[in-house]
Amino acid sequence: MTQPSQSPASSPEHARRLERTEAERDEALRQALIAEQQRDMARELALQFEREAEDLRRVFTGLLNDELAGHATALKSLAATFEGRLADREPSLAQLASMMVQSTDSMLAAIRDAVGRVRPAQHAAAGVPDGLRALVSDWRLRKPAMRFELLLEPADDAAFGLASPDLETAACRIVAEAIGNAVDHAHAGMVVVSARRTDSLLTLQISDDGRGLPRRNMAEGPGLRAMRELADRCRGRLWIATGESGGAEVLAELPWP
Repeated sequence: MTQPSQSPASSPEHARRLERTEAERDEALRQALIAEQQRDMARELALQFEREAEDLRRVFTGLLNDELAGHATALKSLAATFEGRLADREPSLAQLASMMVQSTDSMLAAIRDAVGRVRPAQHAAAGVPDGLRALVSDWRLRKPAMRFELLLEPADDAAFGLASPDLETAACRIVAEAIGNAVDHAHAGMVVVSARRTDSLLTLQISDDGRGLPRRNMAEGPGLRAMRELADRCRGRLWIATGESGGAEVLAELPWP
């Protein structure tokens, strides 16, 4: 009597192939789960690192502002008092006191520069609009005799949108450097910051009414080099020229993804 032949679906070879396929599927799922767990761990470590860095920035900024800047300001006040009292009686000592005042002014300028380099990363945490508002507000408090204006387009934060943290930090740092140059070197009375965001581009314009560009090539200055390096990292461009008011004008274009 003839035995019925086995169908391909019920053959041992088919069963082995099915078993191998299921094992490969299980292994692929296991590897995917491991990869997802590693990604979650990497994200958690990145967040933890950012939180620790933020804490260090706050501590560093507080030490600079509350401790070092306070002592330097007190020293400057004492030196200025000595200069005034000794101007008629001891001109040579009054000159030394004047040099102390100038030295503490330089120290305070260095402290402001250090704080400005640290703070933009904090300012950018909530996006470019909030970062620039915080930056301009900070300068208004530090220099109440000066006028600082901020123009945002679009004005609504939701419409302005968010970019990568690196780009937002670079934008705030460029503005911080430009304002610092206008305050410390150009002796400006007014600084206008404009940030305009289109579909693919963020345009920053920082204008002042200071004494304008120096005769020496601005590319030699560390401030401009820092701004250009920040723009280059974001694959952007940066220019500096004489503005309509006779002061300096910094223009940066950063690609907005």
